[in-house]
Amino acid sequence: MQALDFALFSWINASASAPAWSLRFAMFASDVLPALLALSIAAAAAFDRRWRHAFFTALVSVLVVWLVVNVFRSVLPFPRPAFYGLGIQWVPQGVRPGFPSLHAAGTFAAAFSLWCLPWRTPMRLALVAAVVVAWSRLYLGLHFPTDVTAAAILAALVSIVVERGISRPAGRAVSRSPRLRLLRRARIGRA
Repeated sequence: MQALDFALFSWINASASAPAWSLRFAMFASDVLPALLALSIAAAAAFDRRWRHAFFTALVSVLVVWLVVNVFRSVLPFPRPAFYGLGIQWVPQGVRPGFPSLHAAGTFAAAFSLWCLPWRTPMRLALVAAVVVAWSRLYLGLHFPTDVTAAAILAALVSIVVERGISRPAGRAVSRSPRLRLLRRARIGRA
């Protein structure tokens, strides 16, 4: 498995002759795209109740993923490609553990959290953004393919558990609250 990981990494990692624009795009995707996705979800949440549910699910999912990845890395510190002297590391990361990828896990967690929306297009677009972030981590020489694959799997599992086990029950509890019923009745009375 490690040989396949090394071979795929060598094939995807940017070489010394990589065009400067591709490196800038990969750095943008790695550093800015996750934040743009989060801001997009937050902005949509300001206008629609269903997006608020998705935003809450994404927020909790990203926090859980962050916690799981950091605990995993402290217990089983798998090295990054630079540790083995493979490829070129275009962004300094040192020899910190890299399995699973935190950038990919967080972005995939936010993307998979959108599956609770009644429309599929937002989730598909967010998953495309997450795949681009995962690719950028490989292209910049920061992670192995298994790092980003494990991150995507972890993110999917966490976002499903969070939506089913936390967001959905919390949403039901809030919608049943007496105070919220009074506010709804007051709005209806004004209309």
